[in-house]
Amino acid sequence: MYSERDHVIRGGYPDLPSLGFSNKGKYFERKVTPDEIESAYRVKWNYGIYKGFRVRVMDYREEQGDIYVMFDDDSEGKAAGITPRIDPNDKFGCFYEAYVPESEVTDVYELREAVDGFPFICPEIVYLKKDGVQLSWHKYGTPLQDDEWI
Repeated sequence: MYSERDHVIRGGYPDLPSLGFSNKGKYFERKVTPDEIESAYRVKWNYGIYKGFRVRVMDYREEQGDIYVMFDDDSEGKAAGITPRIDPNDKFGCFYEAYVPESEVTDVYELREAVDGFPFICPEIVYLKKDGVQLSWHKYGTPLQDDEWI
């Protein structure tokens, strides 16, 4: 994660000290300058396709095999057969969101946006699952090439 306020990258990967990061207890950090970074982005939203509708993907429970999806459009949530969750504090607030079987979510992708002041040299949309097929990724979020193994 990049903090624009203090120009620091923070992360939790155990091998970051080998890249000059300082241990700060629960995470590692290092100050950076724009000329050190090839490409910087943040994931704006995770989206998926459920029953033909674009949904926000909010959570994944691997053991249960389901994904928490949220509809931005109530009519699409109704059409997909989702029972709305009523906000007990706001009788007019209902949300079309639910855990659904992972197998029914055909695509899952990240919508990425540039970090101000840094180059952005990567696709804006990066698929984690496409047409029902899970895509292979390195441990730190880059896709595997055809000739690579995890």
